[in-house]
Parts: sequence; C-alpha cells; structure tokens
Amino acid sequence: MSRQLAGSTGTEARRVTGSSKVWFVWMVGMWVAFFVLLRSDRLEEVATWIRGLPLVLELGVWLLCFPWVLATAVWTSDWSDGLRLTLVIVFAAAWTVVSIPRRKKTASPHKTVHPRTDHDQ
Repeated sequence: MSRQLAGSTGTEARRVTGSSKVWFVWMVGMWVAFFVLLRSDRLEEVATWIRGLPLVLELGVWLLCFPWVLATAVWTSDWSDGLRLTLVIVFAAAWTVVSIPRRKKTASPHKTVHPRTDHDQ
C-alpha cells in the first residue's frame, strides 16, 4: 500500500473557472456603471424607464439585474440620504465579495493515509 505524505490532501488540484471570472467582471462592471449613473444624476431616468416597461419585461429586468435594480429602487426612494447610501454601499460590497472567483476543489482518486502515532493506539 502506498502512502502519501501526512501534510498532503486528496484535493490538491484547484482551479478557477472561466465563467466565474466573467461573472466577477460583469458584477464589477455593472456596479461601476451604477455609480457612474448615480454620479451623473441619471439613475432616476433608469428607474423611470424600468417602471415604464410592461410588467413581464420589468420582472425580467428585476430577475436578470436584481442587485442593481434593487439599489436603484433604494436610491430613488424617499428614504433618508444616510440610509440610502448605506444600503447601496452594502449591496455593492456584498454582491461583489460573493462574486469573487474562488478555486474549486476537485476530488483526487488517492486517499490520504496518515502514519500512526503513539497516541493513536
């Protein structure tokens, strides 16, 4: 029976998928676009356009672009400036952090066998 080193694991091969990188770039790009629209005072126009769509299309936009449409709805609400700013920053940070590409663990066909020590007996 062959033994691997005690420090090695059976899940050594790791990689980041291309689709997760694309998703992260999309997420960051959309937040950049959101803040550009916010800075140029055009977010209200976007919100009005979304609300003016037929219901099925509006629901589709909400589904496909949920974090940004939610942030748009919050920003164009009549809530206090501090609350709106806090929520939009939390949305942007949370969805971006969740979207950071992470390495995927792939199972290794080898099982790790640790050598016995005196206290295992």
